[in-house]
Amino acid sequence: MRVRELLDVPDLRLRLLTGVAGMDRAIRHVYTTDLPDPSRYLTPGDLVLTGLIWCRAPGDADRFVSALVRGGVSVLGAGEALGTVPDEVIQACGRHGLPLLAVPAETSFAAVTEEVGRRLSGDRATEMTRVLGRRRLLLSAVAEGAGLDAMFRLMSRELGAECWLLTGLGRVVGGTGTSLPGPLALRLACEYLRADRMPAATEVSVPGAGAGKYSLFGVGGEPRITSWFLACAGREQDWPHELRESVAELAADVALERARLDAARTGDRKLAEAIVTMLASRGGEGAAPAEIASLMRAAGLPPDGRYLVAVMGAAASAMVTGPNADRWRCDLAGELVLPDGEGALVAPLGDEIVVLVPAPEAPPDEDAPAEHHVAARIRAAQPVVESDRSRVRLTVGISAPAASVTALPGALHEAGSAQRLAALRLAGPGGTAAVSVVTSDEVASHELLLASVPASVLRSFRERLLGPLLAYDDQHRAELLPTLREFLACSGSWNACAARMYVHVNTVRYRIRRIEELTGRDLSCLDDQVDFFLALRIR
Repeated sequence: MRVRELLDVPDLRLRLLTGVAGMDRAIRHVYTTDLPDPSRYLTPGDLVLTGLIWCRAPGDADRFVSALVRGGVSVLGAGEALGTVPDEVIQACGRHGLPLLAVPAETSFAAVTEEVGRRLSGDRATEMTRVLGRRRLLLSAVAEGAGLDAMFRLMSRELGAECWLLTGLGRVVGGTGTSLPGPLALRLACEYLRADRMPAATEVSVPGAGAGKYSLFGVGGEPRITSWFLACAGREQDWPHELRESVAELAADVALERARLDAARTGDRKLAEAIVTMLASRGGEGAAPAEIASLMRAAGLPPDGRYLVAVMGAAASAMVTGPNADRWRCDLAGELVLPDGEGALVAPLGDEIVVLVPAPEAPPDEDAPAEHHVAARIRAAQPVVESDRSRVRLTVGISAPAASVTALPGALHEAGSAQRLAALRLAGPGGTAAVSVVTSDEVASHELLLASVPASVLRSFRERLLGPLLAYDDQHRAELLPTLREFLACSGSWNACAARMYVHVNTVRYRIRRIEELTGRDLSCLDDQVDFFLALRIR
């Protein structure tokens, strides 16, 4: 109900004592009071009725009206049972821009309250009818498989507000409003992933992409980084009840549509698992090319195409529960390679995820290999990944393009080695980033050897060689291991090592002799130096 509509009720005989500003304000509740400061009891949209008993001294009116304005009151109704409304009250309402209605002595506050309640009940019944009608339209669209675009076209006519559907990584899936700039979409995704609860209100400003207030609604379960969310312009707290209900309905129906899409991909997922299993079979040599080619045709992938193979490891510090608990890593891997990976094949292989990506065509003005293009896109997601409350950490290895089916098993092995190197870098000193990506052409040093050896073998080698030194240092605080590291870094120079460690050269000689005694190795021998160097690189 609007202030104007209340003033127009003839039986109440209300009079407007201030200007016409604020006549279209909505009245949502009625509150009667004669407290000098009713602040704690006010709610936005109130019609406050008062008998003016509190108005006794200069300044009382200004304090009372100020409290109403701070509480978001829509209009003040002053009773004239004790006389006409004082000029001080009229002037205070004029200064603060609060509409003031005079309630004549013959009109009771109960009559005003009853009239407002009756109008609000009728408004809510009308609103509920509209809400239910929209709900039926949306459910019909979902049941008929109309798709997300049709749902948003339907809601754009009904909502009257801009609303977009985004993935947890900031990709825009659809919306009722104008195109959302990419930097703004990424910023909204970061705010969604950081929020403590849903729905969340946020205010963002992105240079060159715009600024504004948005309300975020989750669509799907944990982790949020693989779910979707609705971003709607404006603050949800300021919306009318009908708009809040409509957006909540849209979120629920989008969740239904996503579940339908996921269910439709069940067969594709099983086919992808079969292809990846074949590529990894026979000790990494892969199954017969004809068998793999047959399955690829069934999956809609031409066997003679050029493909990149990516292997991804993903870990989250928080426990992932809900419907996505078993496949969130696959969902995340598939999302990371979009839009280059449109039509990509994604499947788990042990603890990792394998992605077969059609090699993107490089733009004419770029000389970068295809794997670098995909790697750059994955690295660009790092700010969003770091925003997720589950503290996801990604390690990704990407092969060079494989030009035939027969080259795919080798590309898988290549990507696996690169992924293990990415994991070593993430675990090493300075490895604080959430995303570590290594392409095959980066794997060209001793790191390739370490990444290619099983972790259990590496640990055993390191323990046999460095275990005695670690134990001796723990017992005697002798700093043998730091001395060994500096000695090798100085290419076996006694004096350079002593200078870097701020000790006498004889101290270095004594410590190196003790290392040789404990390990049975000779640090003047290049072979033993190499063994120690590799052992120190194992983490």
